Amino acid sequence: MTRLSRSVGFVLACLLLPAVAVAQDRPKIGQVDRLEPAAGAYYQGQDRLLDPASPVFLDDTLWTGPQSRLQVKLDDGTELSLGPAARLLVDRFAYGGADGGATLALRRLQGAFKFVGGGVEQVPGHSLSIETGVATLGVRGTSFFAGPIDGAFGVLVLEGSVEVSTDAGSVTLGPGEGTAVTSRKEPPGAVKRWPAEKVQRALAMVDVR
Repeated sequence: MTRLSRSVGFVLACLLLPAVAVAQDRPKIGQVDRLEPAAGAYYQGQDRLLDPASPVFLDDTLWTGPQSRLQVKLDDGTELSLGPAARLLVDRFAYGGADGGATLALRRLQGAFKFVGGGVEQVPGHSLSIETGVATLGVRGTSFFAGPIDGAFGVLVLEGSVEVSTDAGSVTLGPGEGTAVTSRKEPPGAVKRWPAEKVQRALAMVDVR
């Protein structure tokens, strides 16, 4: 190895050390399952690129690029799939198994995502909240899509049920049903069964191969 190569390697290592150190100060709560082609996590001014099987830590803001997708599995089995140009903050997570406490709080900051519930939802008295910017989602035994589609923020339930709440009202969705939200100050749109073409477009956004 040349002196130049050793110097470049040393500089790169020094640049990565702060992000690694910050990550290790927080509890690991899951790991990357799949991604394409590049995605990362942000915390307190530090970005780190993710690889398959990279750990995910509490308070990570997961992000994807304009052509990227990311799927993460939390330690309770919850699956989070992000579409292109998305940002999702894991705000709170605690899981002690079926006999322990269970808490999960997510905050969608940008883009589309798909949620598939895990062990947290199975624990009596669990706390699970998802903020999206325009609506709060209450979920039960659930798999659903949420994100921008056709000029609004859409929510589509695949399994279970989701209560979509704004400051002006709420609706409850069952399997195959969706709604559109335009503002937190307006009630969610009417509950409708989305046509197959719209369902396919929604799921294609968050499909990680």
